[in-house]
Amino acid sequence: MECATAPQQQCQVSPSVPPPPPNGRCEPHHHYVNPLVSNFPSLIGPRLPCKYRVRRAIGRGAFSTVWLLINNETGETVVGKLSDTTHTSSANKAFAQAEVENMRCCHHPNIITLIETYEANQIELYILEYANAGDLQTQVETRAQPPANTNNGAPIPYREEEVLVIFAQLCLAIRYLHNRRIMHRDLKTPNVMLTRRGLIKLGDFGFSRQYQESVSGEVGNTFCGTPYYLAPELWQRQSYSYKADIWSLGVIIYELLALRKPFQATNLSELMEMVTRQDSFEALPADRYSSELIQLVYQMLSVDPNKRPSVSNILSSPLFQQKALPILKINVRRIKNLDDAVQNQLVNDVDAVLLGPRSDSTASQTA
Repeated sequence: MECATAPQQQCQVSPSVPPPPPNGRCEPHHHYVNPLVSNFPSLIGPRLPCKYRVRRAIGRGAFSTVWLLINNETGETVVGKLSDTTHTSSANKAFAQAEVENMRCCHHPNIITLIETYEANQIELYILEYANAGDLQTQVETRAQPPANTNNGAPIPYREEEVLVIFAQLCLAIRYLHNRRIMHRDLKTPNVMLTRRGLIKLGDFGFSRQYQESVSGEVGNTFCGTPYYLAPELWQRQSYSYKADIWSLGVIIYELLALRKPFQATNLSELMEMVTRQDSFEALPADRYSSELIQLVYQMLSVDPNKRPSVSNILSSPLFQQKALPILKINVRRIKNLDDAVQNQLVNDVDAVLLGPRSDSTASQTA
């Protein structure tokens, strides 16, 4: 994707854009200038010819800030990620570059789309698709501890059908990545974004990397990701492969079934001990979910990566062929006002797996 060229005419800075105070309070005698406006004055402003206006700040990372933007011409809400790596380590610069390069080559309904990029003064702005229903972590936490006036404050478990619809979409997204030899390496519930139409969107490619699989399948040795979702081989600083993504996916699905993380550790040492010891988590509720689903999650959480299924193994399992994928296909067809191209791509993706579950390039990657 070529970086877009901003129009030359500058826009007036809107005084209505609220500055997010860096320390939580207003400082006297300092005039705040929104970094989006100061770095991209021809692009960010309250009205045309500026393409986007700022709605609000929504997040901050180690070397980036994230904003909700409104397209001044279409009214579409997008995400603007402002990345400044001029004073960061070479590793952080590499992470930022990896995210951009991998998102540029990914076009799938279950993966956040990189719309366009801009660069000015060694600061980059990435315009991303906006998922308008929050993230999976927030949804799980709300179900685990709902307000007192909802379900009398008691937990609200997912129905198995709901889990399978989320599970299937995540598998289709991961299949897409693995077929392109991309490991995500930071799969976790905060990176699973939700839309009001019921689609999930996998985002945050900061730790992802392309790999060339060796004979042993051990293709990486960088310690990265979020601790609760890290596979045992990463904790032990061993070489790892795409099977590390399968472990992280297993942790995510465990959370959906139990409404809590599988490893209830109080510190990193305890967490490492639990993660690297087989079956150190509590059993999932067998009275609520099928044995096929529970056993699949247990296989994904095998300490030995060779015993974990590949994403193709999961998609070709009876649980997915007979239940998860058909349910997803029905749900997708029922979504109102879904873009025809998105709907067709998802249905075709499901059909490809149903009609030829062993035909994709990861089919040879057996557990």
